[in-house]
Amino acid sequence: MLEWIQELEPEFLIIFITLFFLLVFSIFTIGKVQRVLNLIGKRALNLTEDLLVRDGEDVVDIIIANTSFVNVETGGIGFVYKKVLLPLNEEGIMVLARNTHKISIPLKDLRSFVLGTSDRVKRVSIYVEDTLGRRSFKKAKNSMRMLKKIMRTERKLARKEAKRERFESGNYLFFERIGLAFKFIFSPITKGVRAFRVWTNRKFKEREVRVEIRKKEKKHQIEMQLLADEERHEKEMVEVEARINEERKAKGVDVRQAALQRKEDERNDEKEAKIASEEKIESDKKTVKDDAQKAKLNEEKVNAEEDSTQGKSSKIDEEDGK
Repeated sequence: MLEWIQELEPEFLIIFITLFFLLVFSIFTIGKVQRVLNLIGKRALNLTEDLLVRDGEDVVDIIIANTSFVNVETGGIGFVYKKVLLPLNEEGIMVLARNTHKISIPLKDLRSFVLGTSDRVKRVSIYVEDTLGRRSFKKAKNSMRMLKKIMRTERKLARKEAKRERFESGNYLFFERIGLAFKFIFSPITKGVRAFRVWTNRKFKEREVRVEIRKKEKKHQIEMQLLADEERHEKEMVEVEARINEERKAKGVDVRQAALQRKEDERNDEKEAKIASEEKIESDKKTVKDDAQKAKLNEEKVNAEEDSTQGKSSKIDEEDGK
């Protein structure tokens, strides 16, 4: 087969592939067209059943949906139970195109309408019929599930009530008498088991109480330890702050003393410098005075020498004149 396909010319392969795609496209188009025709021309009614609580009462909502594009009139709505039609409404209801119509019925009314006095329930379906006699069916799963639950509870309560009445009147059944006999025979064991259960429960309870007390005591000890640690930390902080303040005060006194000593030293230095400057001034004055005296003496000496020189020269001149 593969060899036959491989031997074909490319033109034939292109033709076959094109025909295959045309066939697939035609089938897809036909399906779409048929769906559109069904939506436009087919008068289809779909059913939906919902169970909800309204004003504290279980209510069943039956929703009739018209999925077509034309208006549809119903010919009958009801239930099917044990292959028997139970019409709920046989009046014509006009359901507009692409619209819905809702019918609500309480669950207890549905039970009395479909089941009557029966305490058992089988499969129940909802049907809707159009004017052409075409019917659509939907299983009432939610309603039947709730009815089964309610009936099961009622049967249990009825059995308990009947058993209570039998035990009060003493009209026991066979298996109940056997059960009472076994209960009487094994009553010591039952009492012992009950006493052991009570004892173990009490011990477990006491243990739980002790554990709870220990937990509370441990928690209290932890809290007290935390409080003691906090107090100790606060005390340590206060001591550290006091020591720091004392050190700061002592350091402040030392600093003040050092500052005073420094100021005193500066004053002493200033006094010494002043005395030294005064002594220097006095020394300079004395030096100047000494220099002045020396200069005066020198000047006097020079004058004396000059006078003596002039005297000598005058004597010489006089001698020369003579």
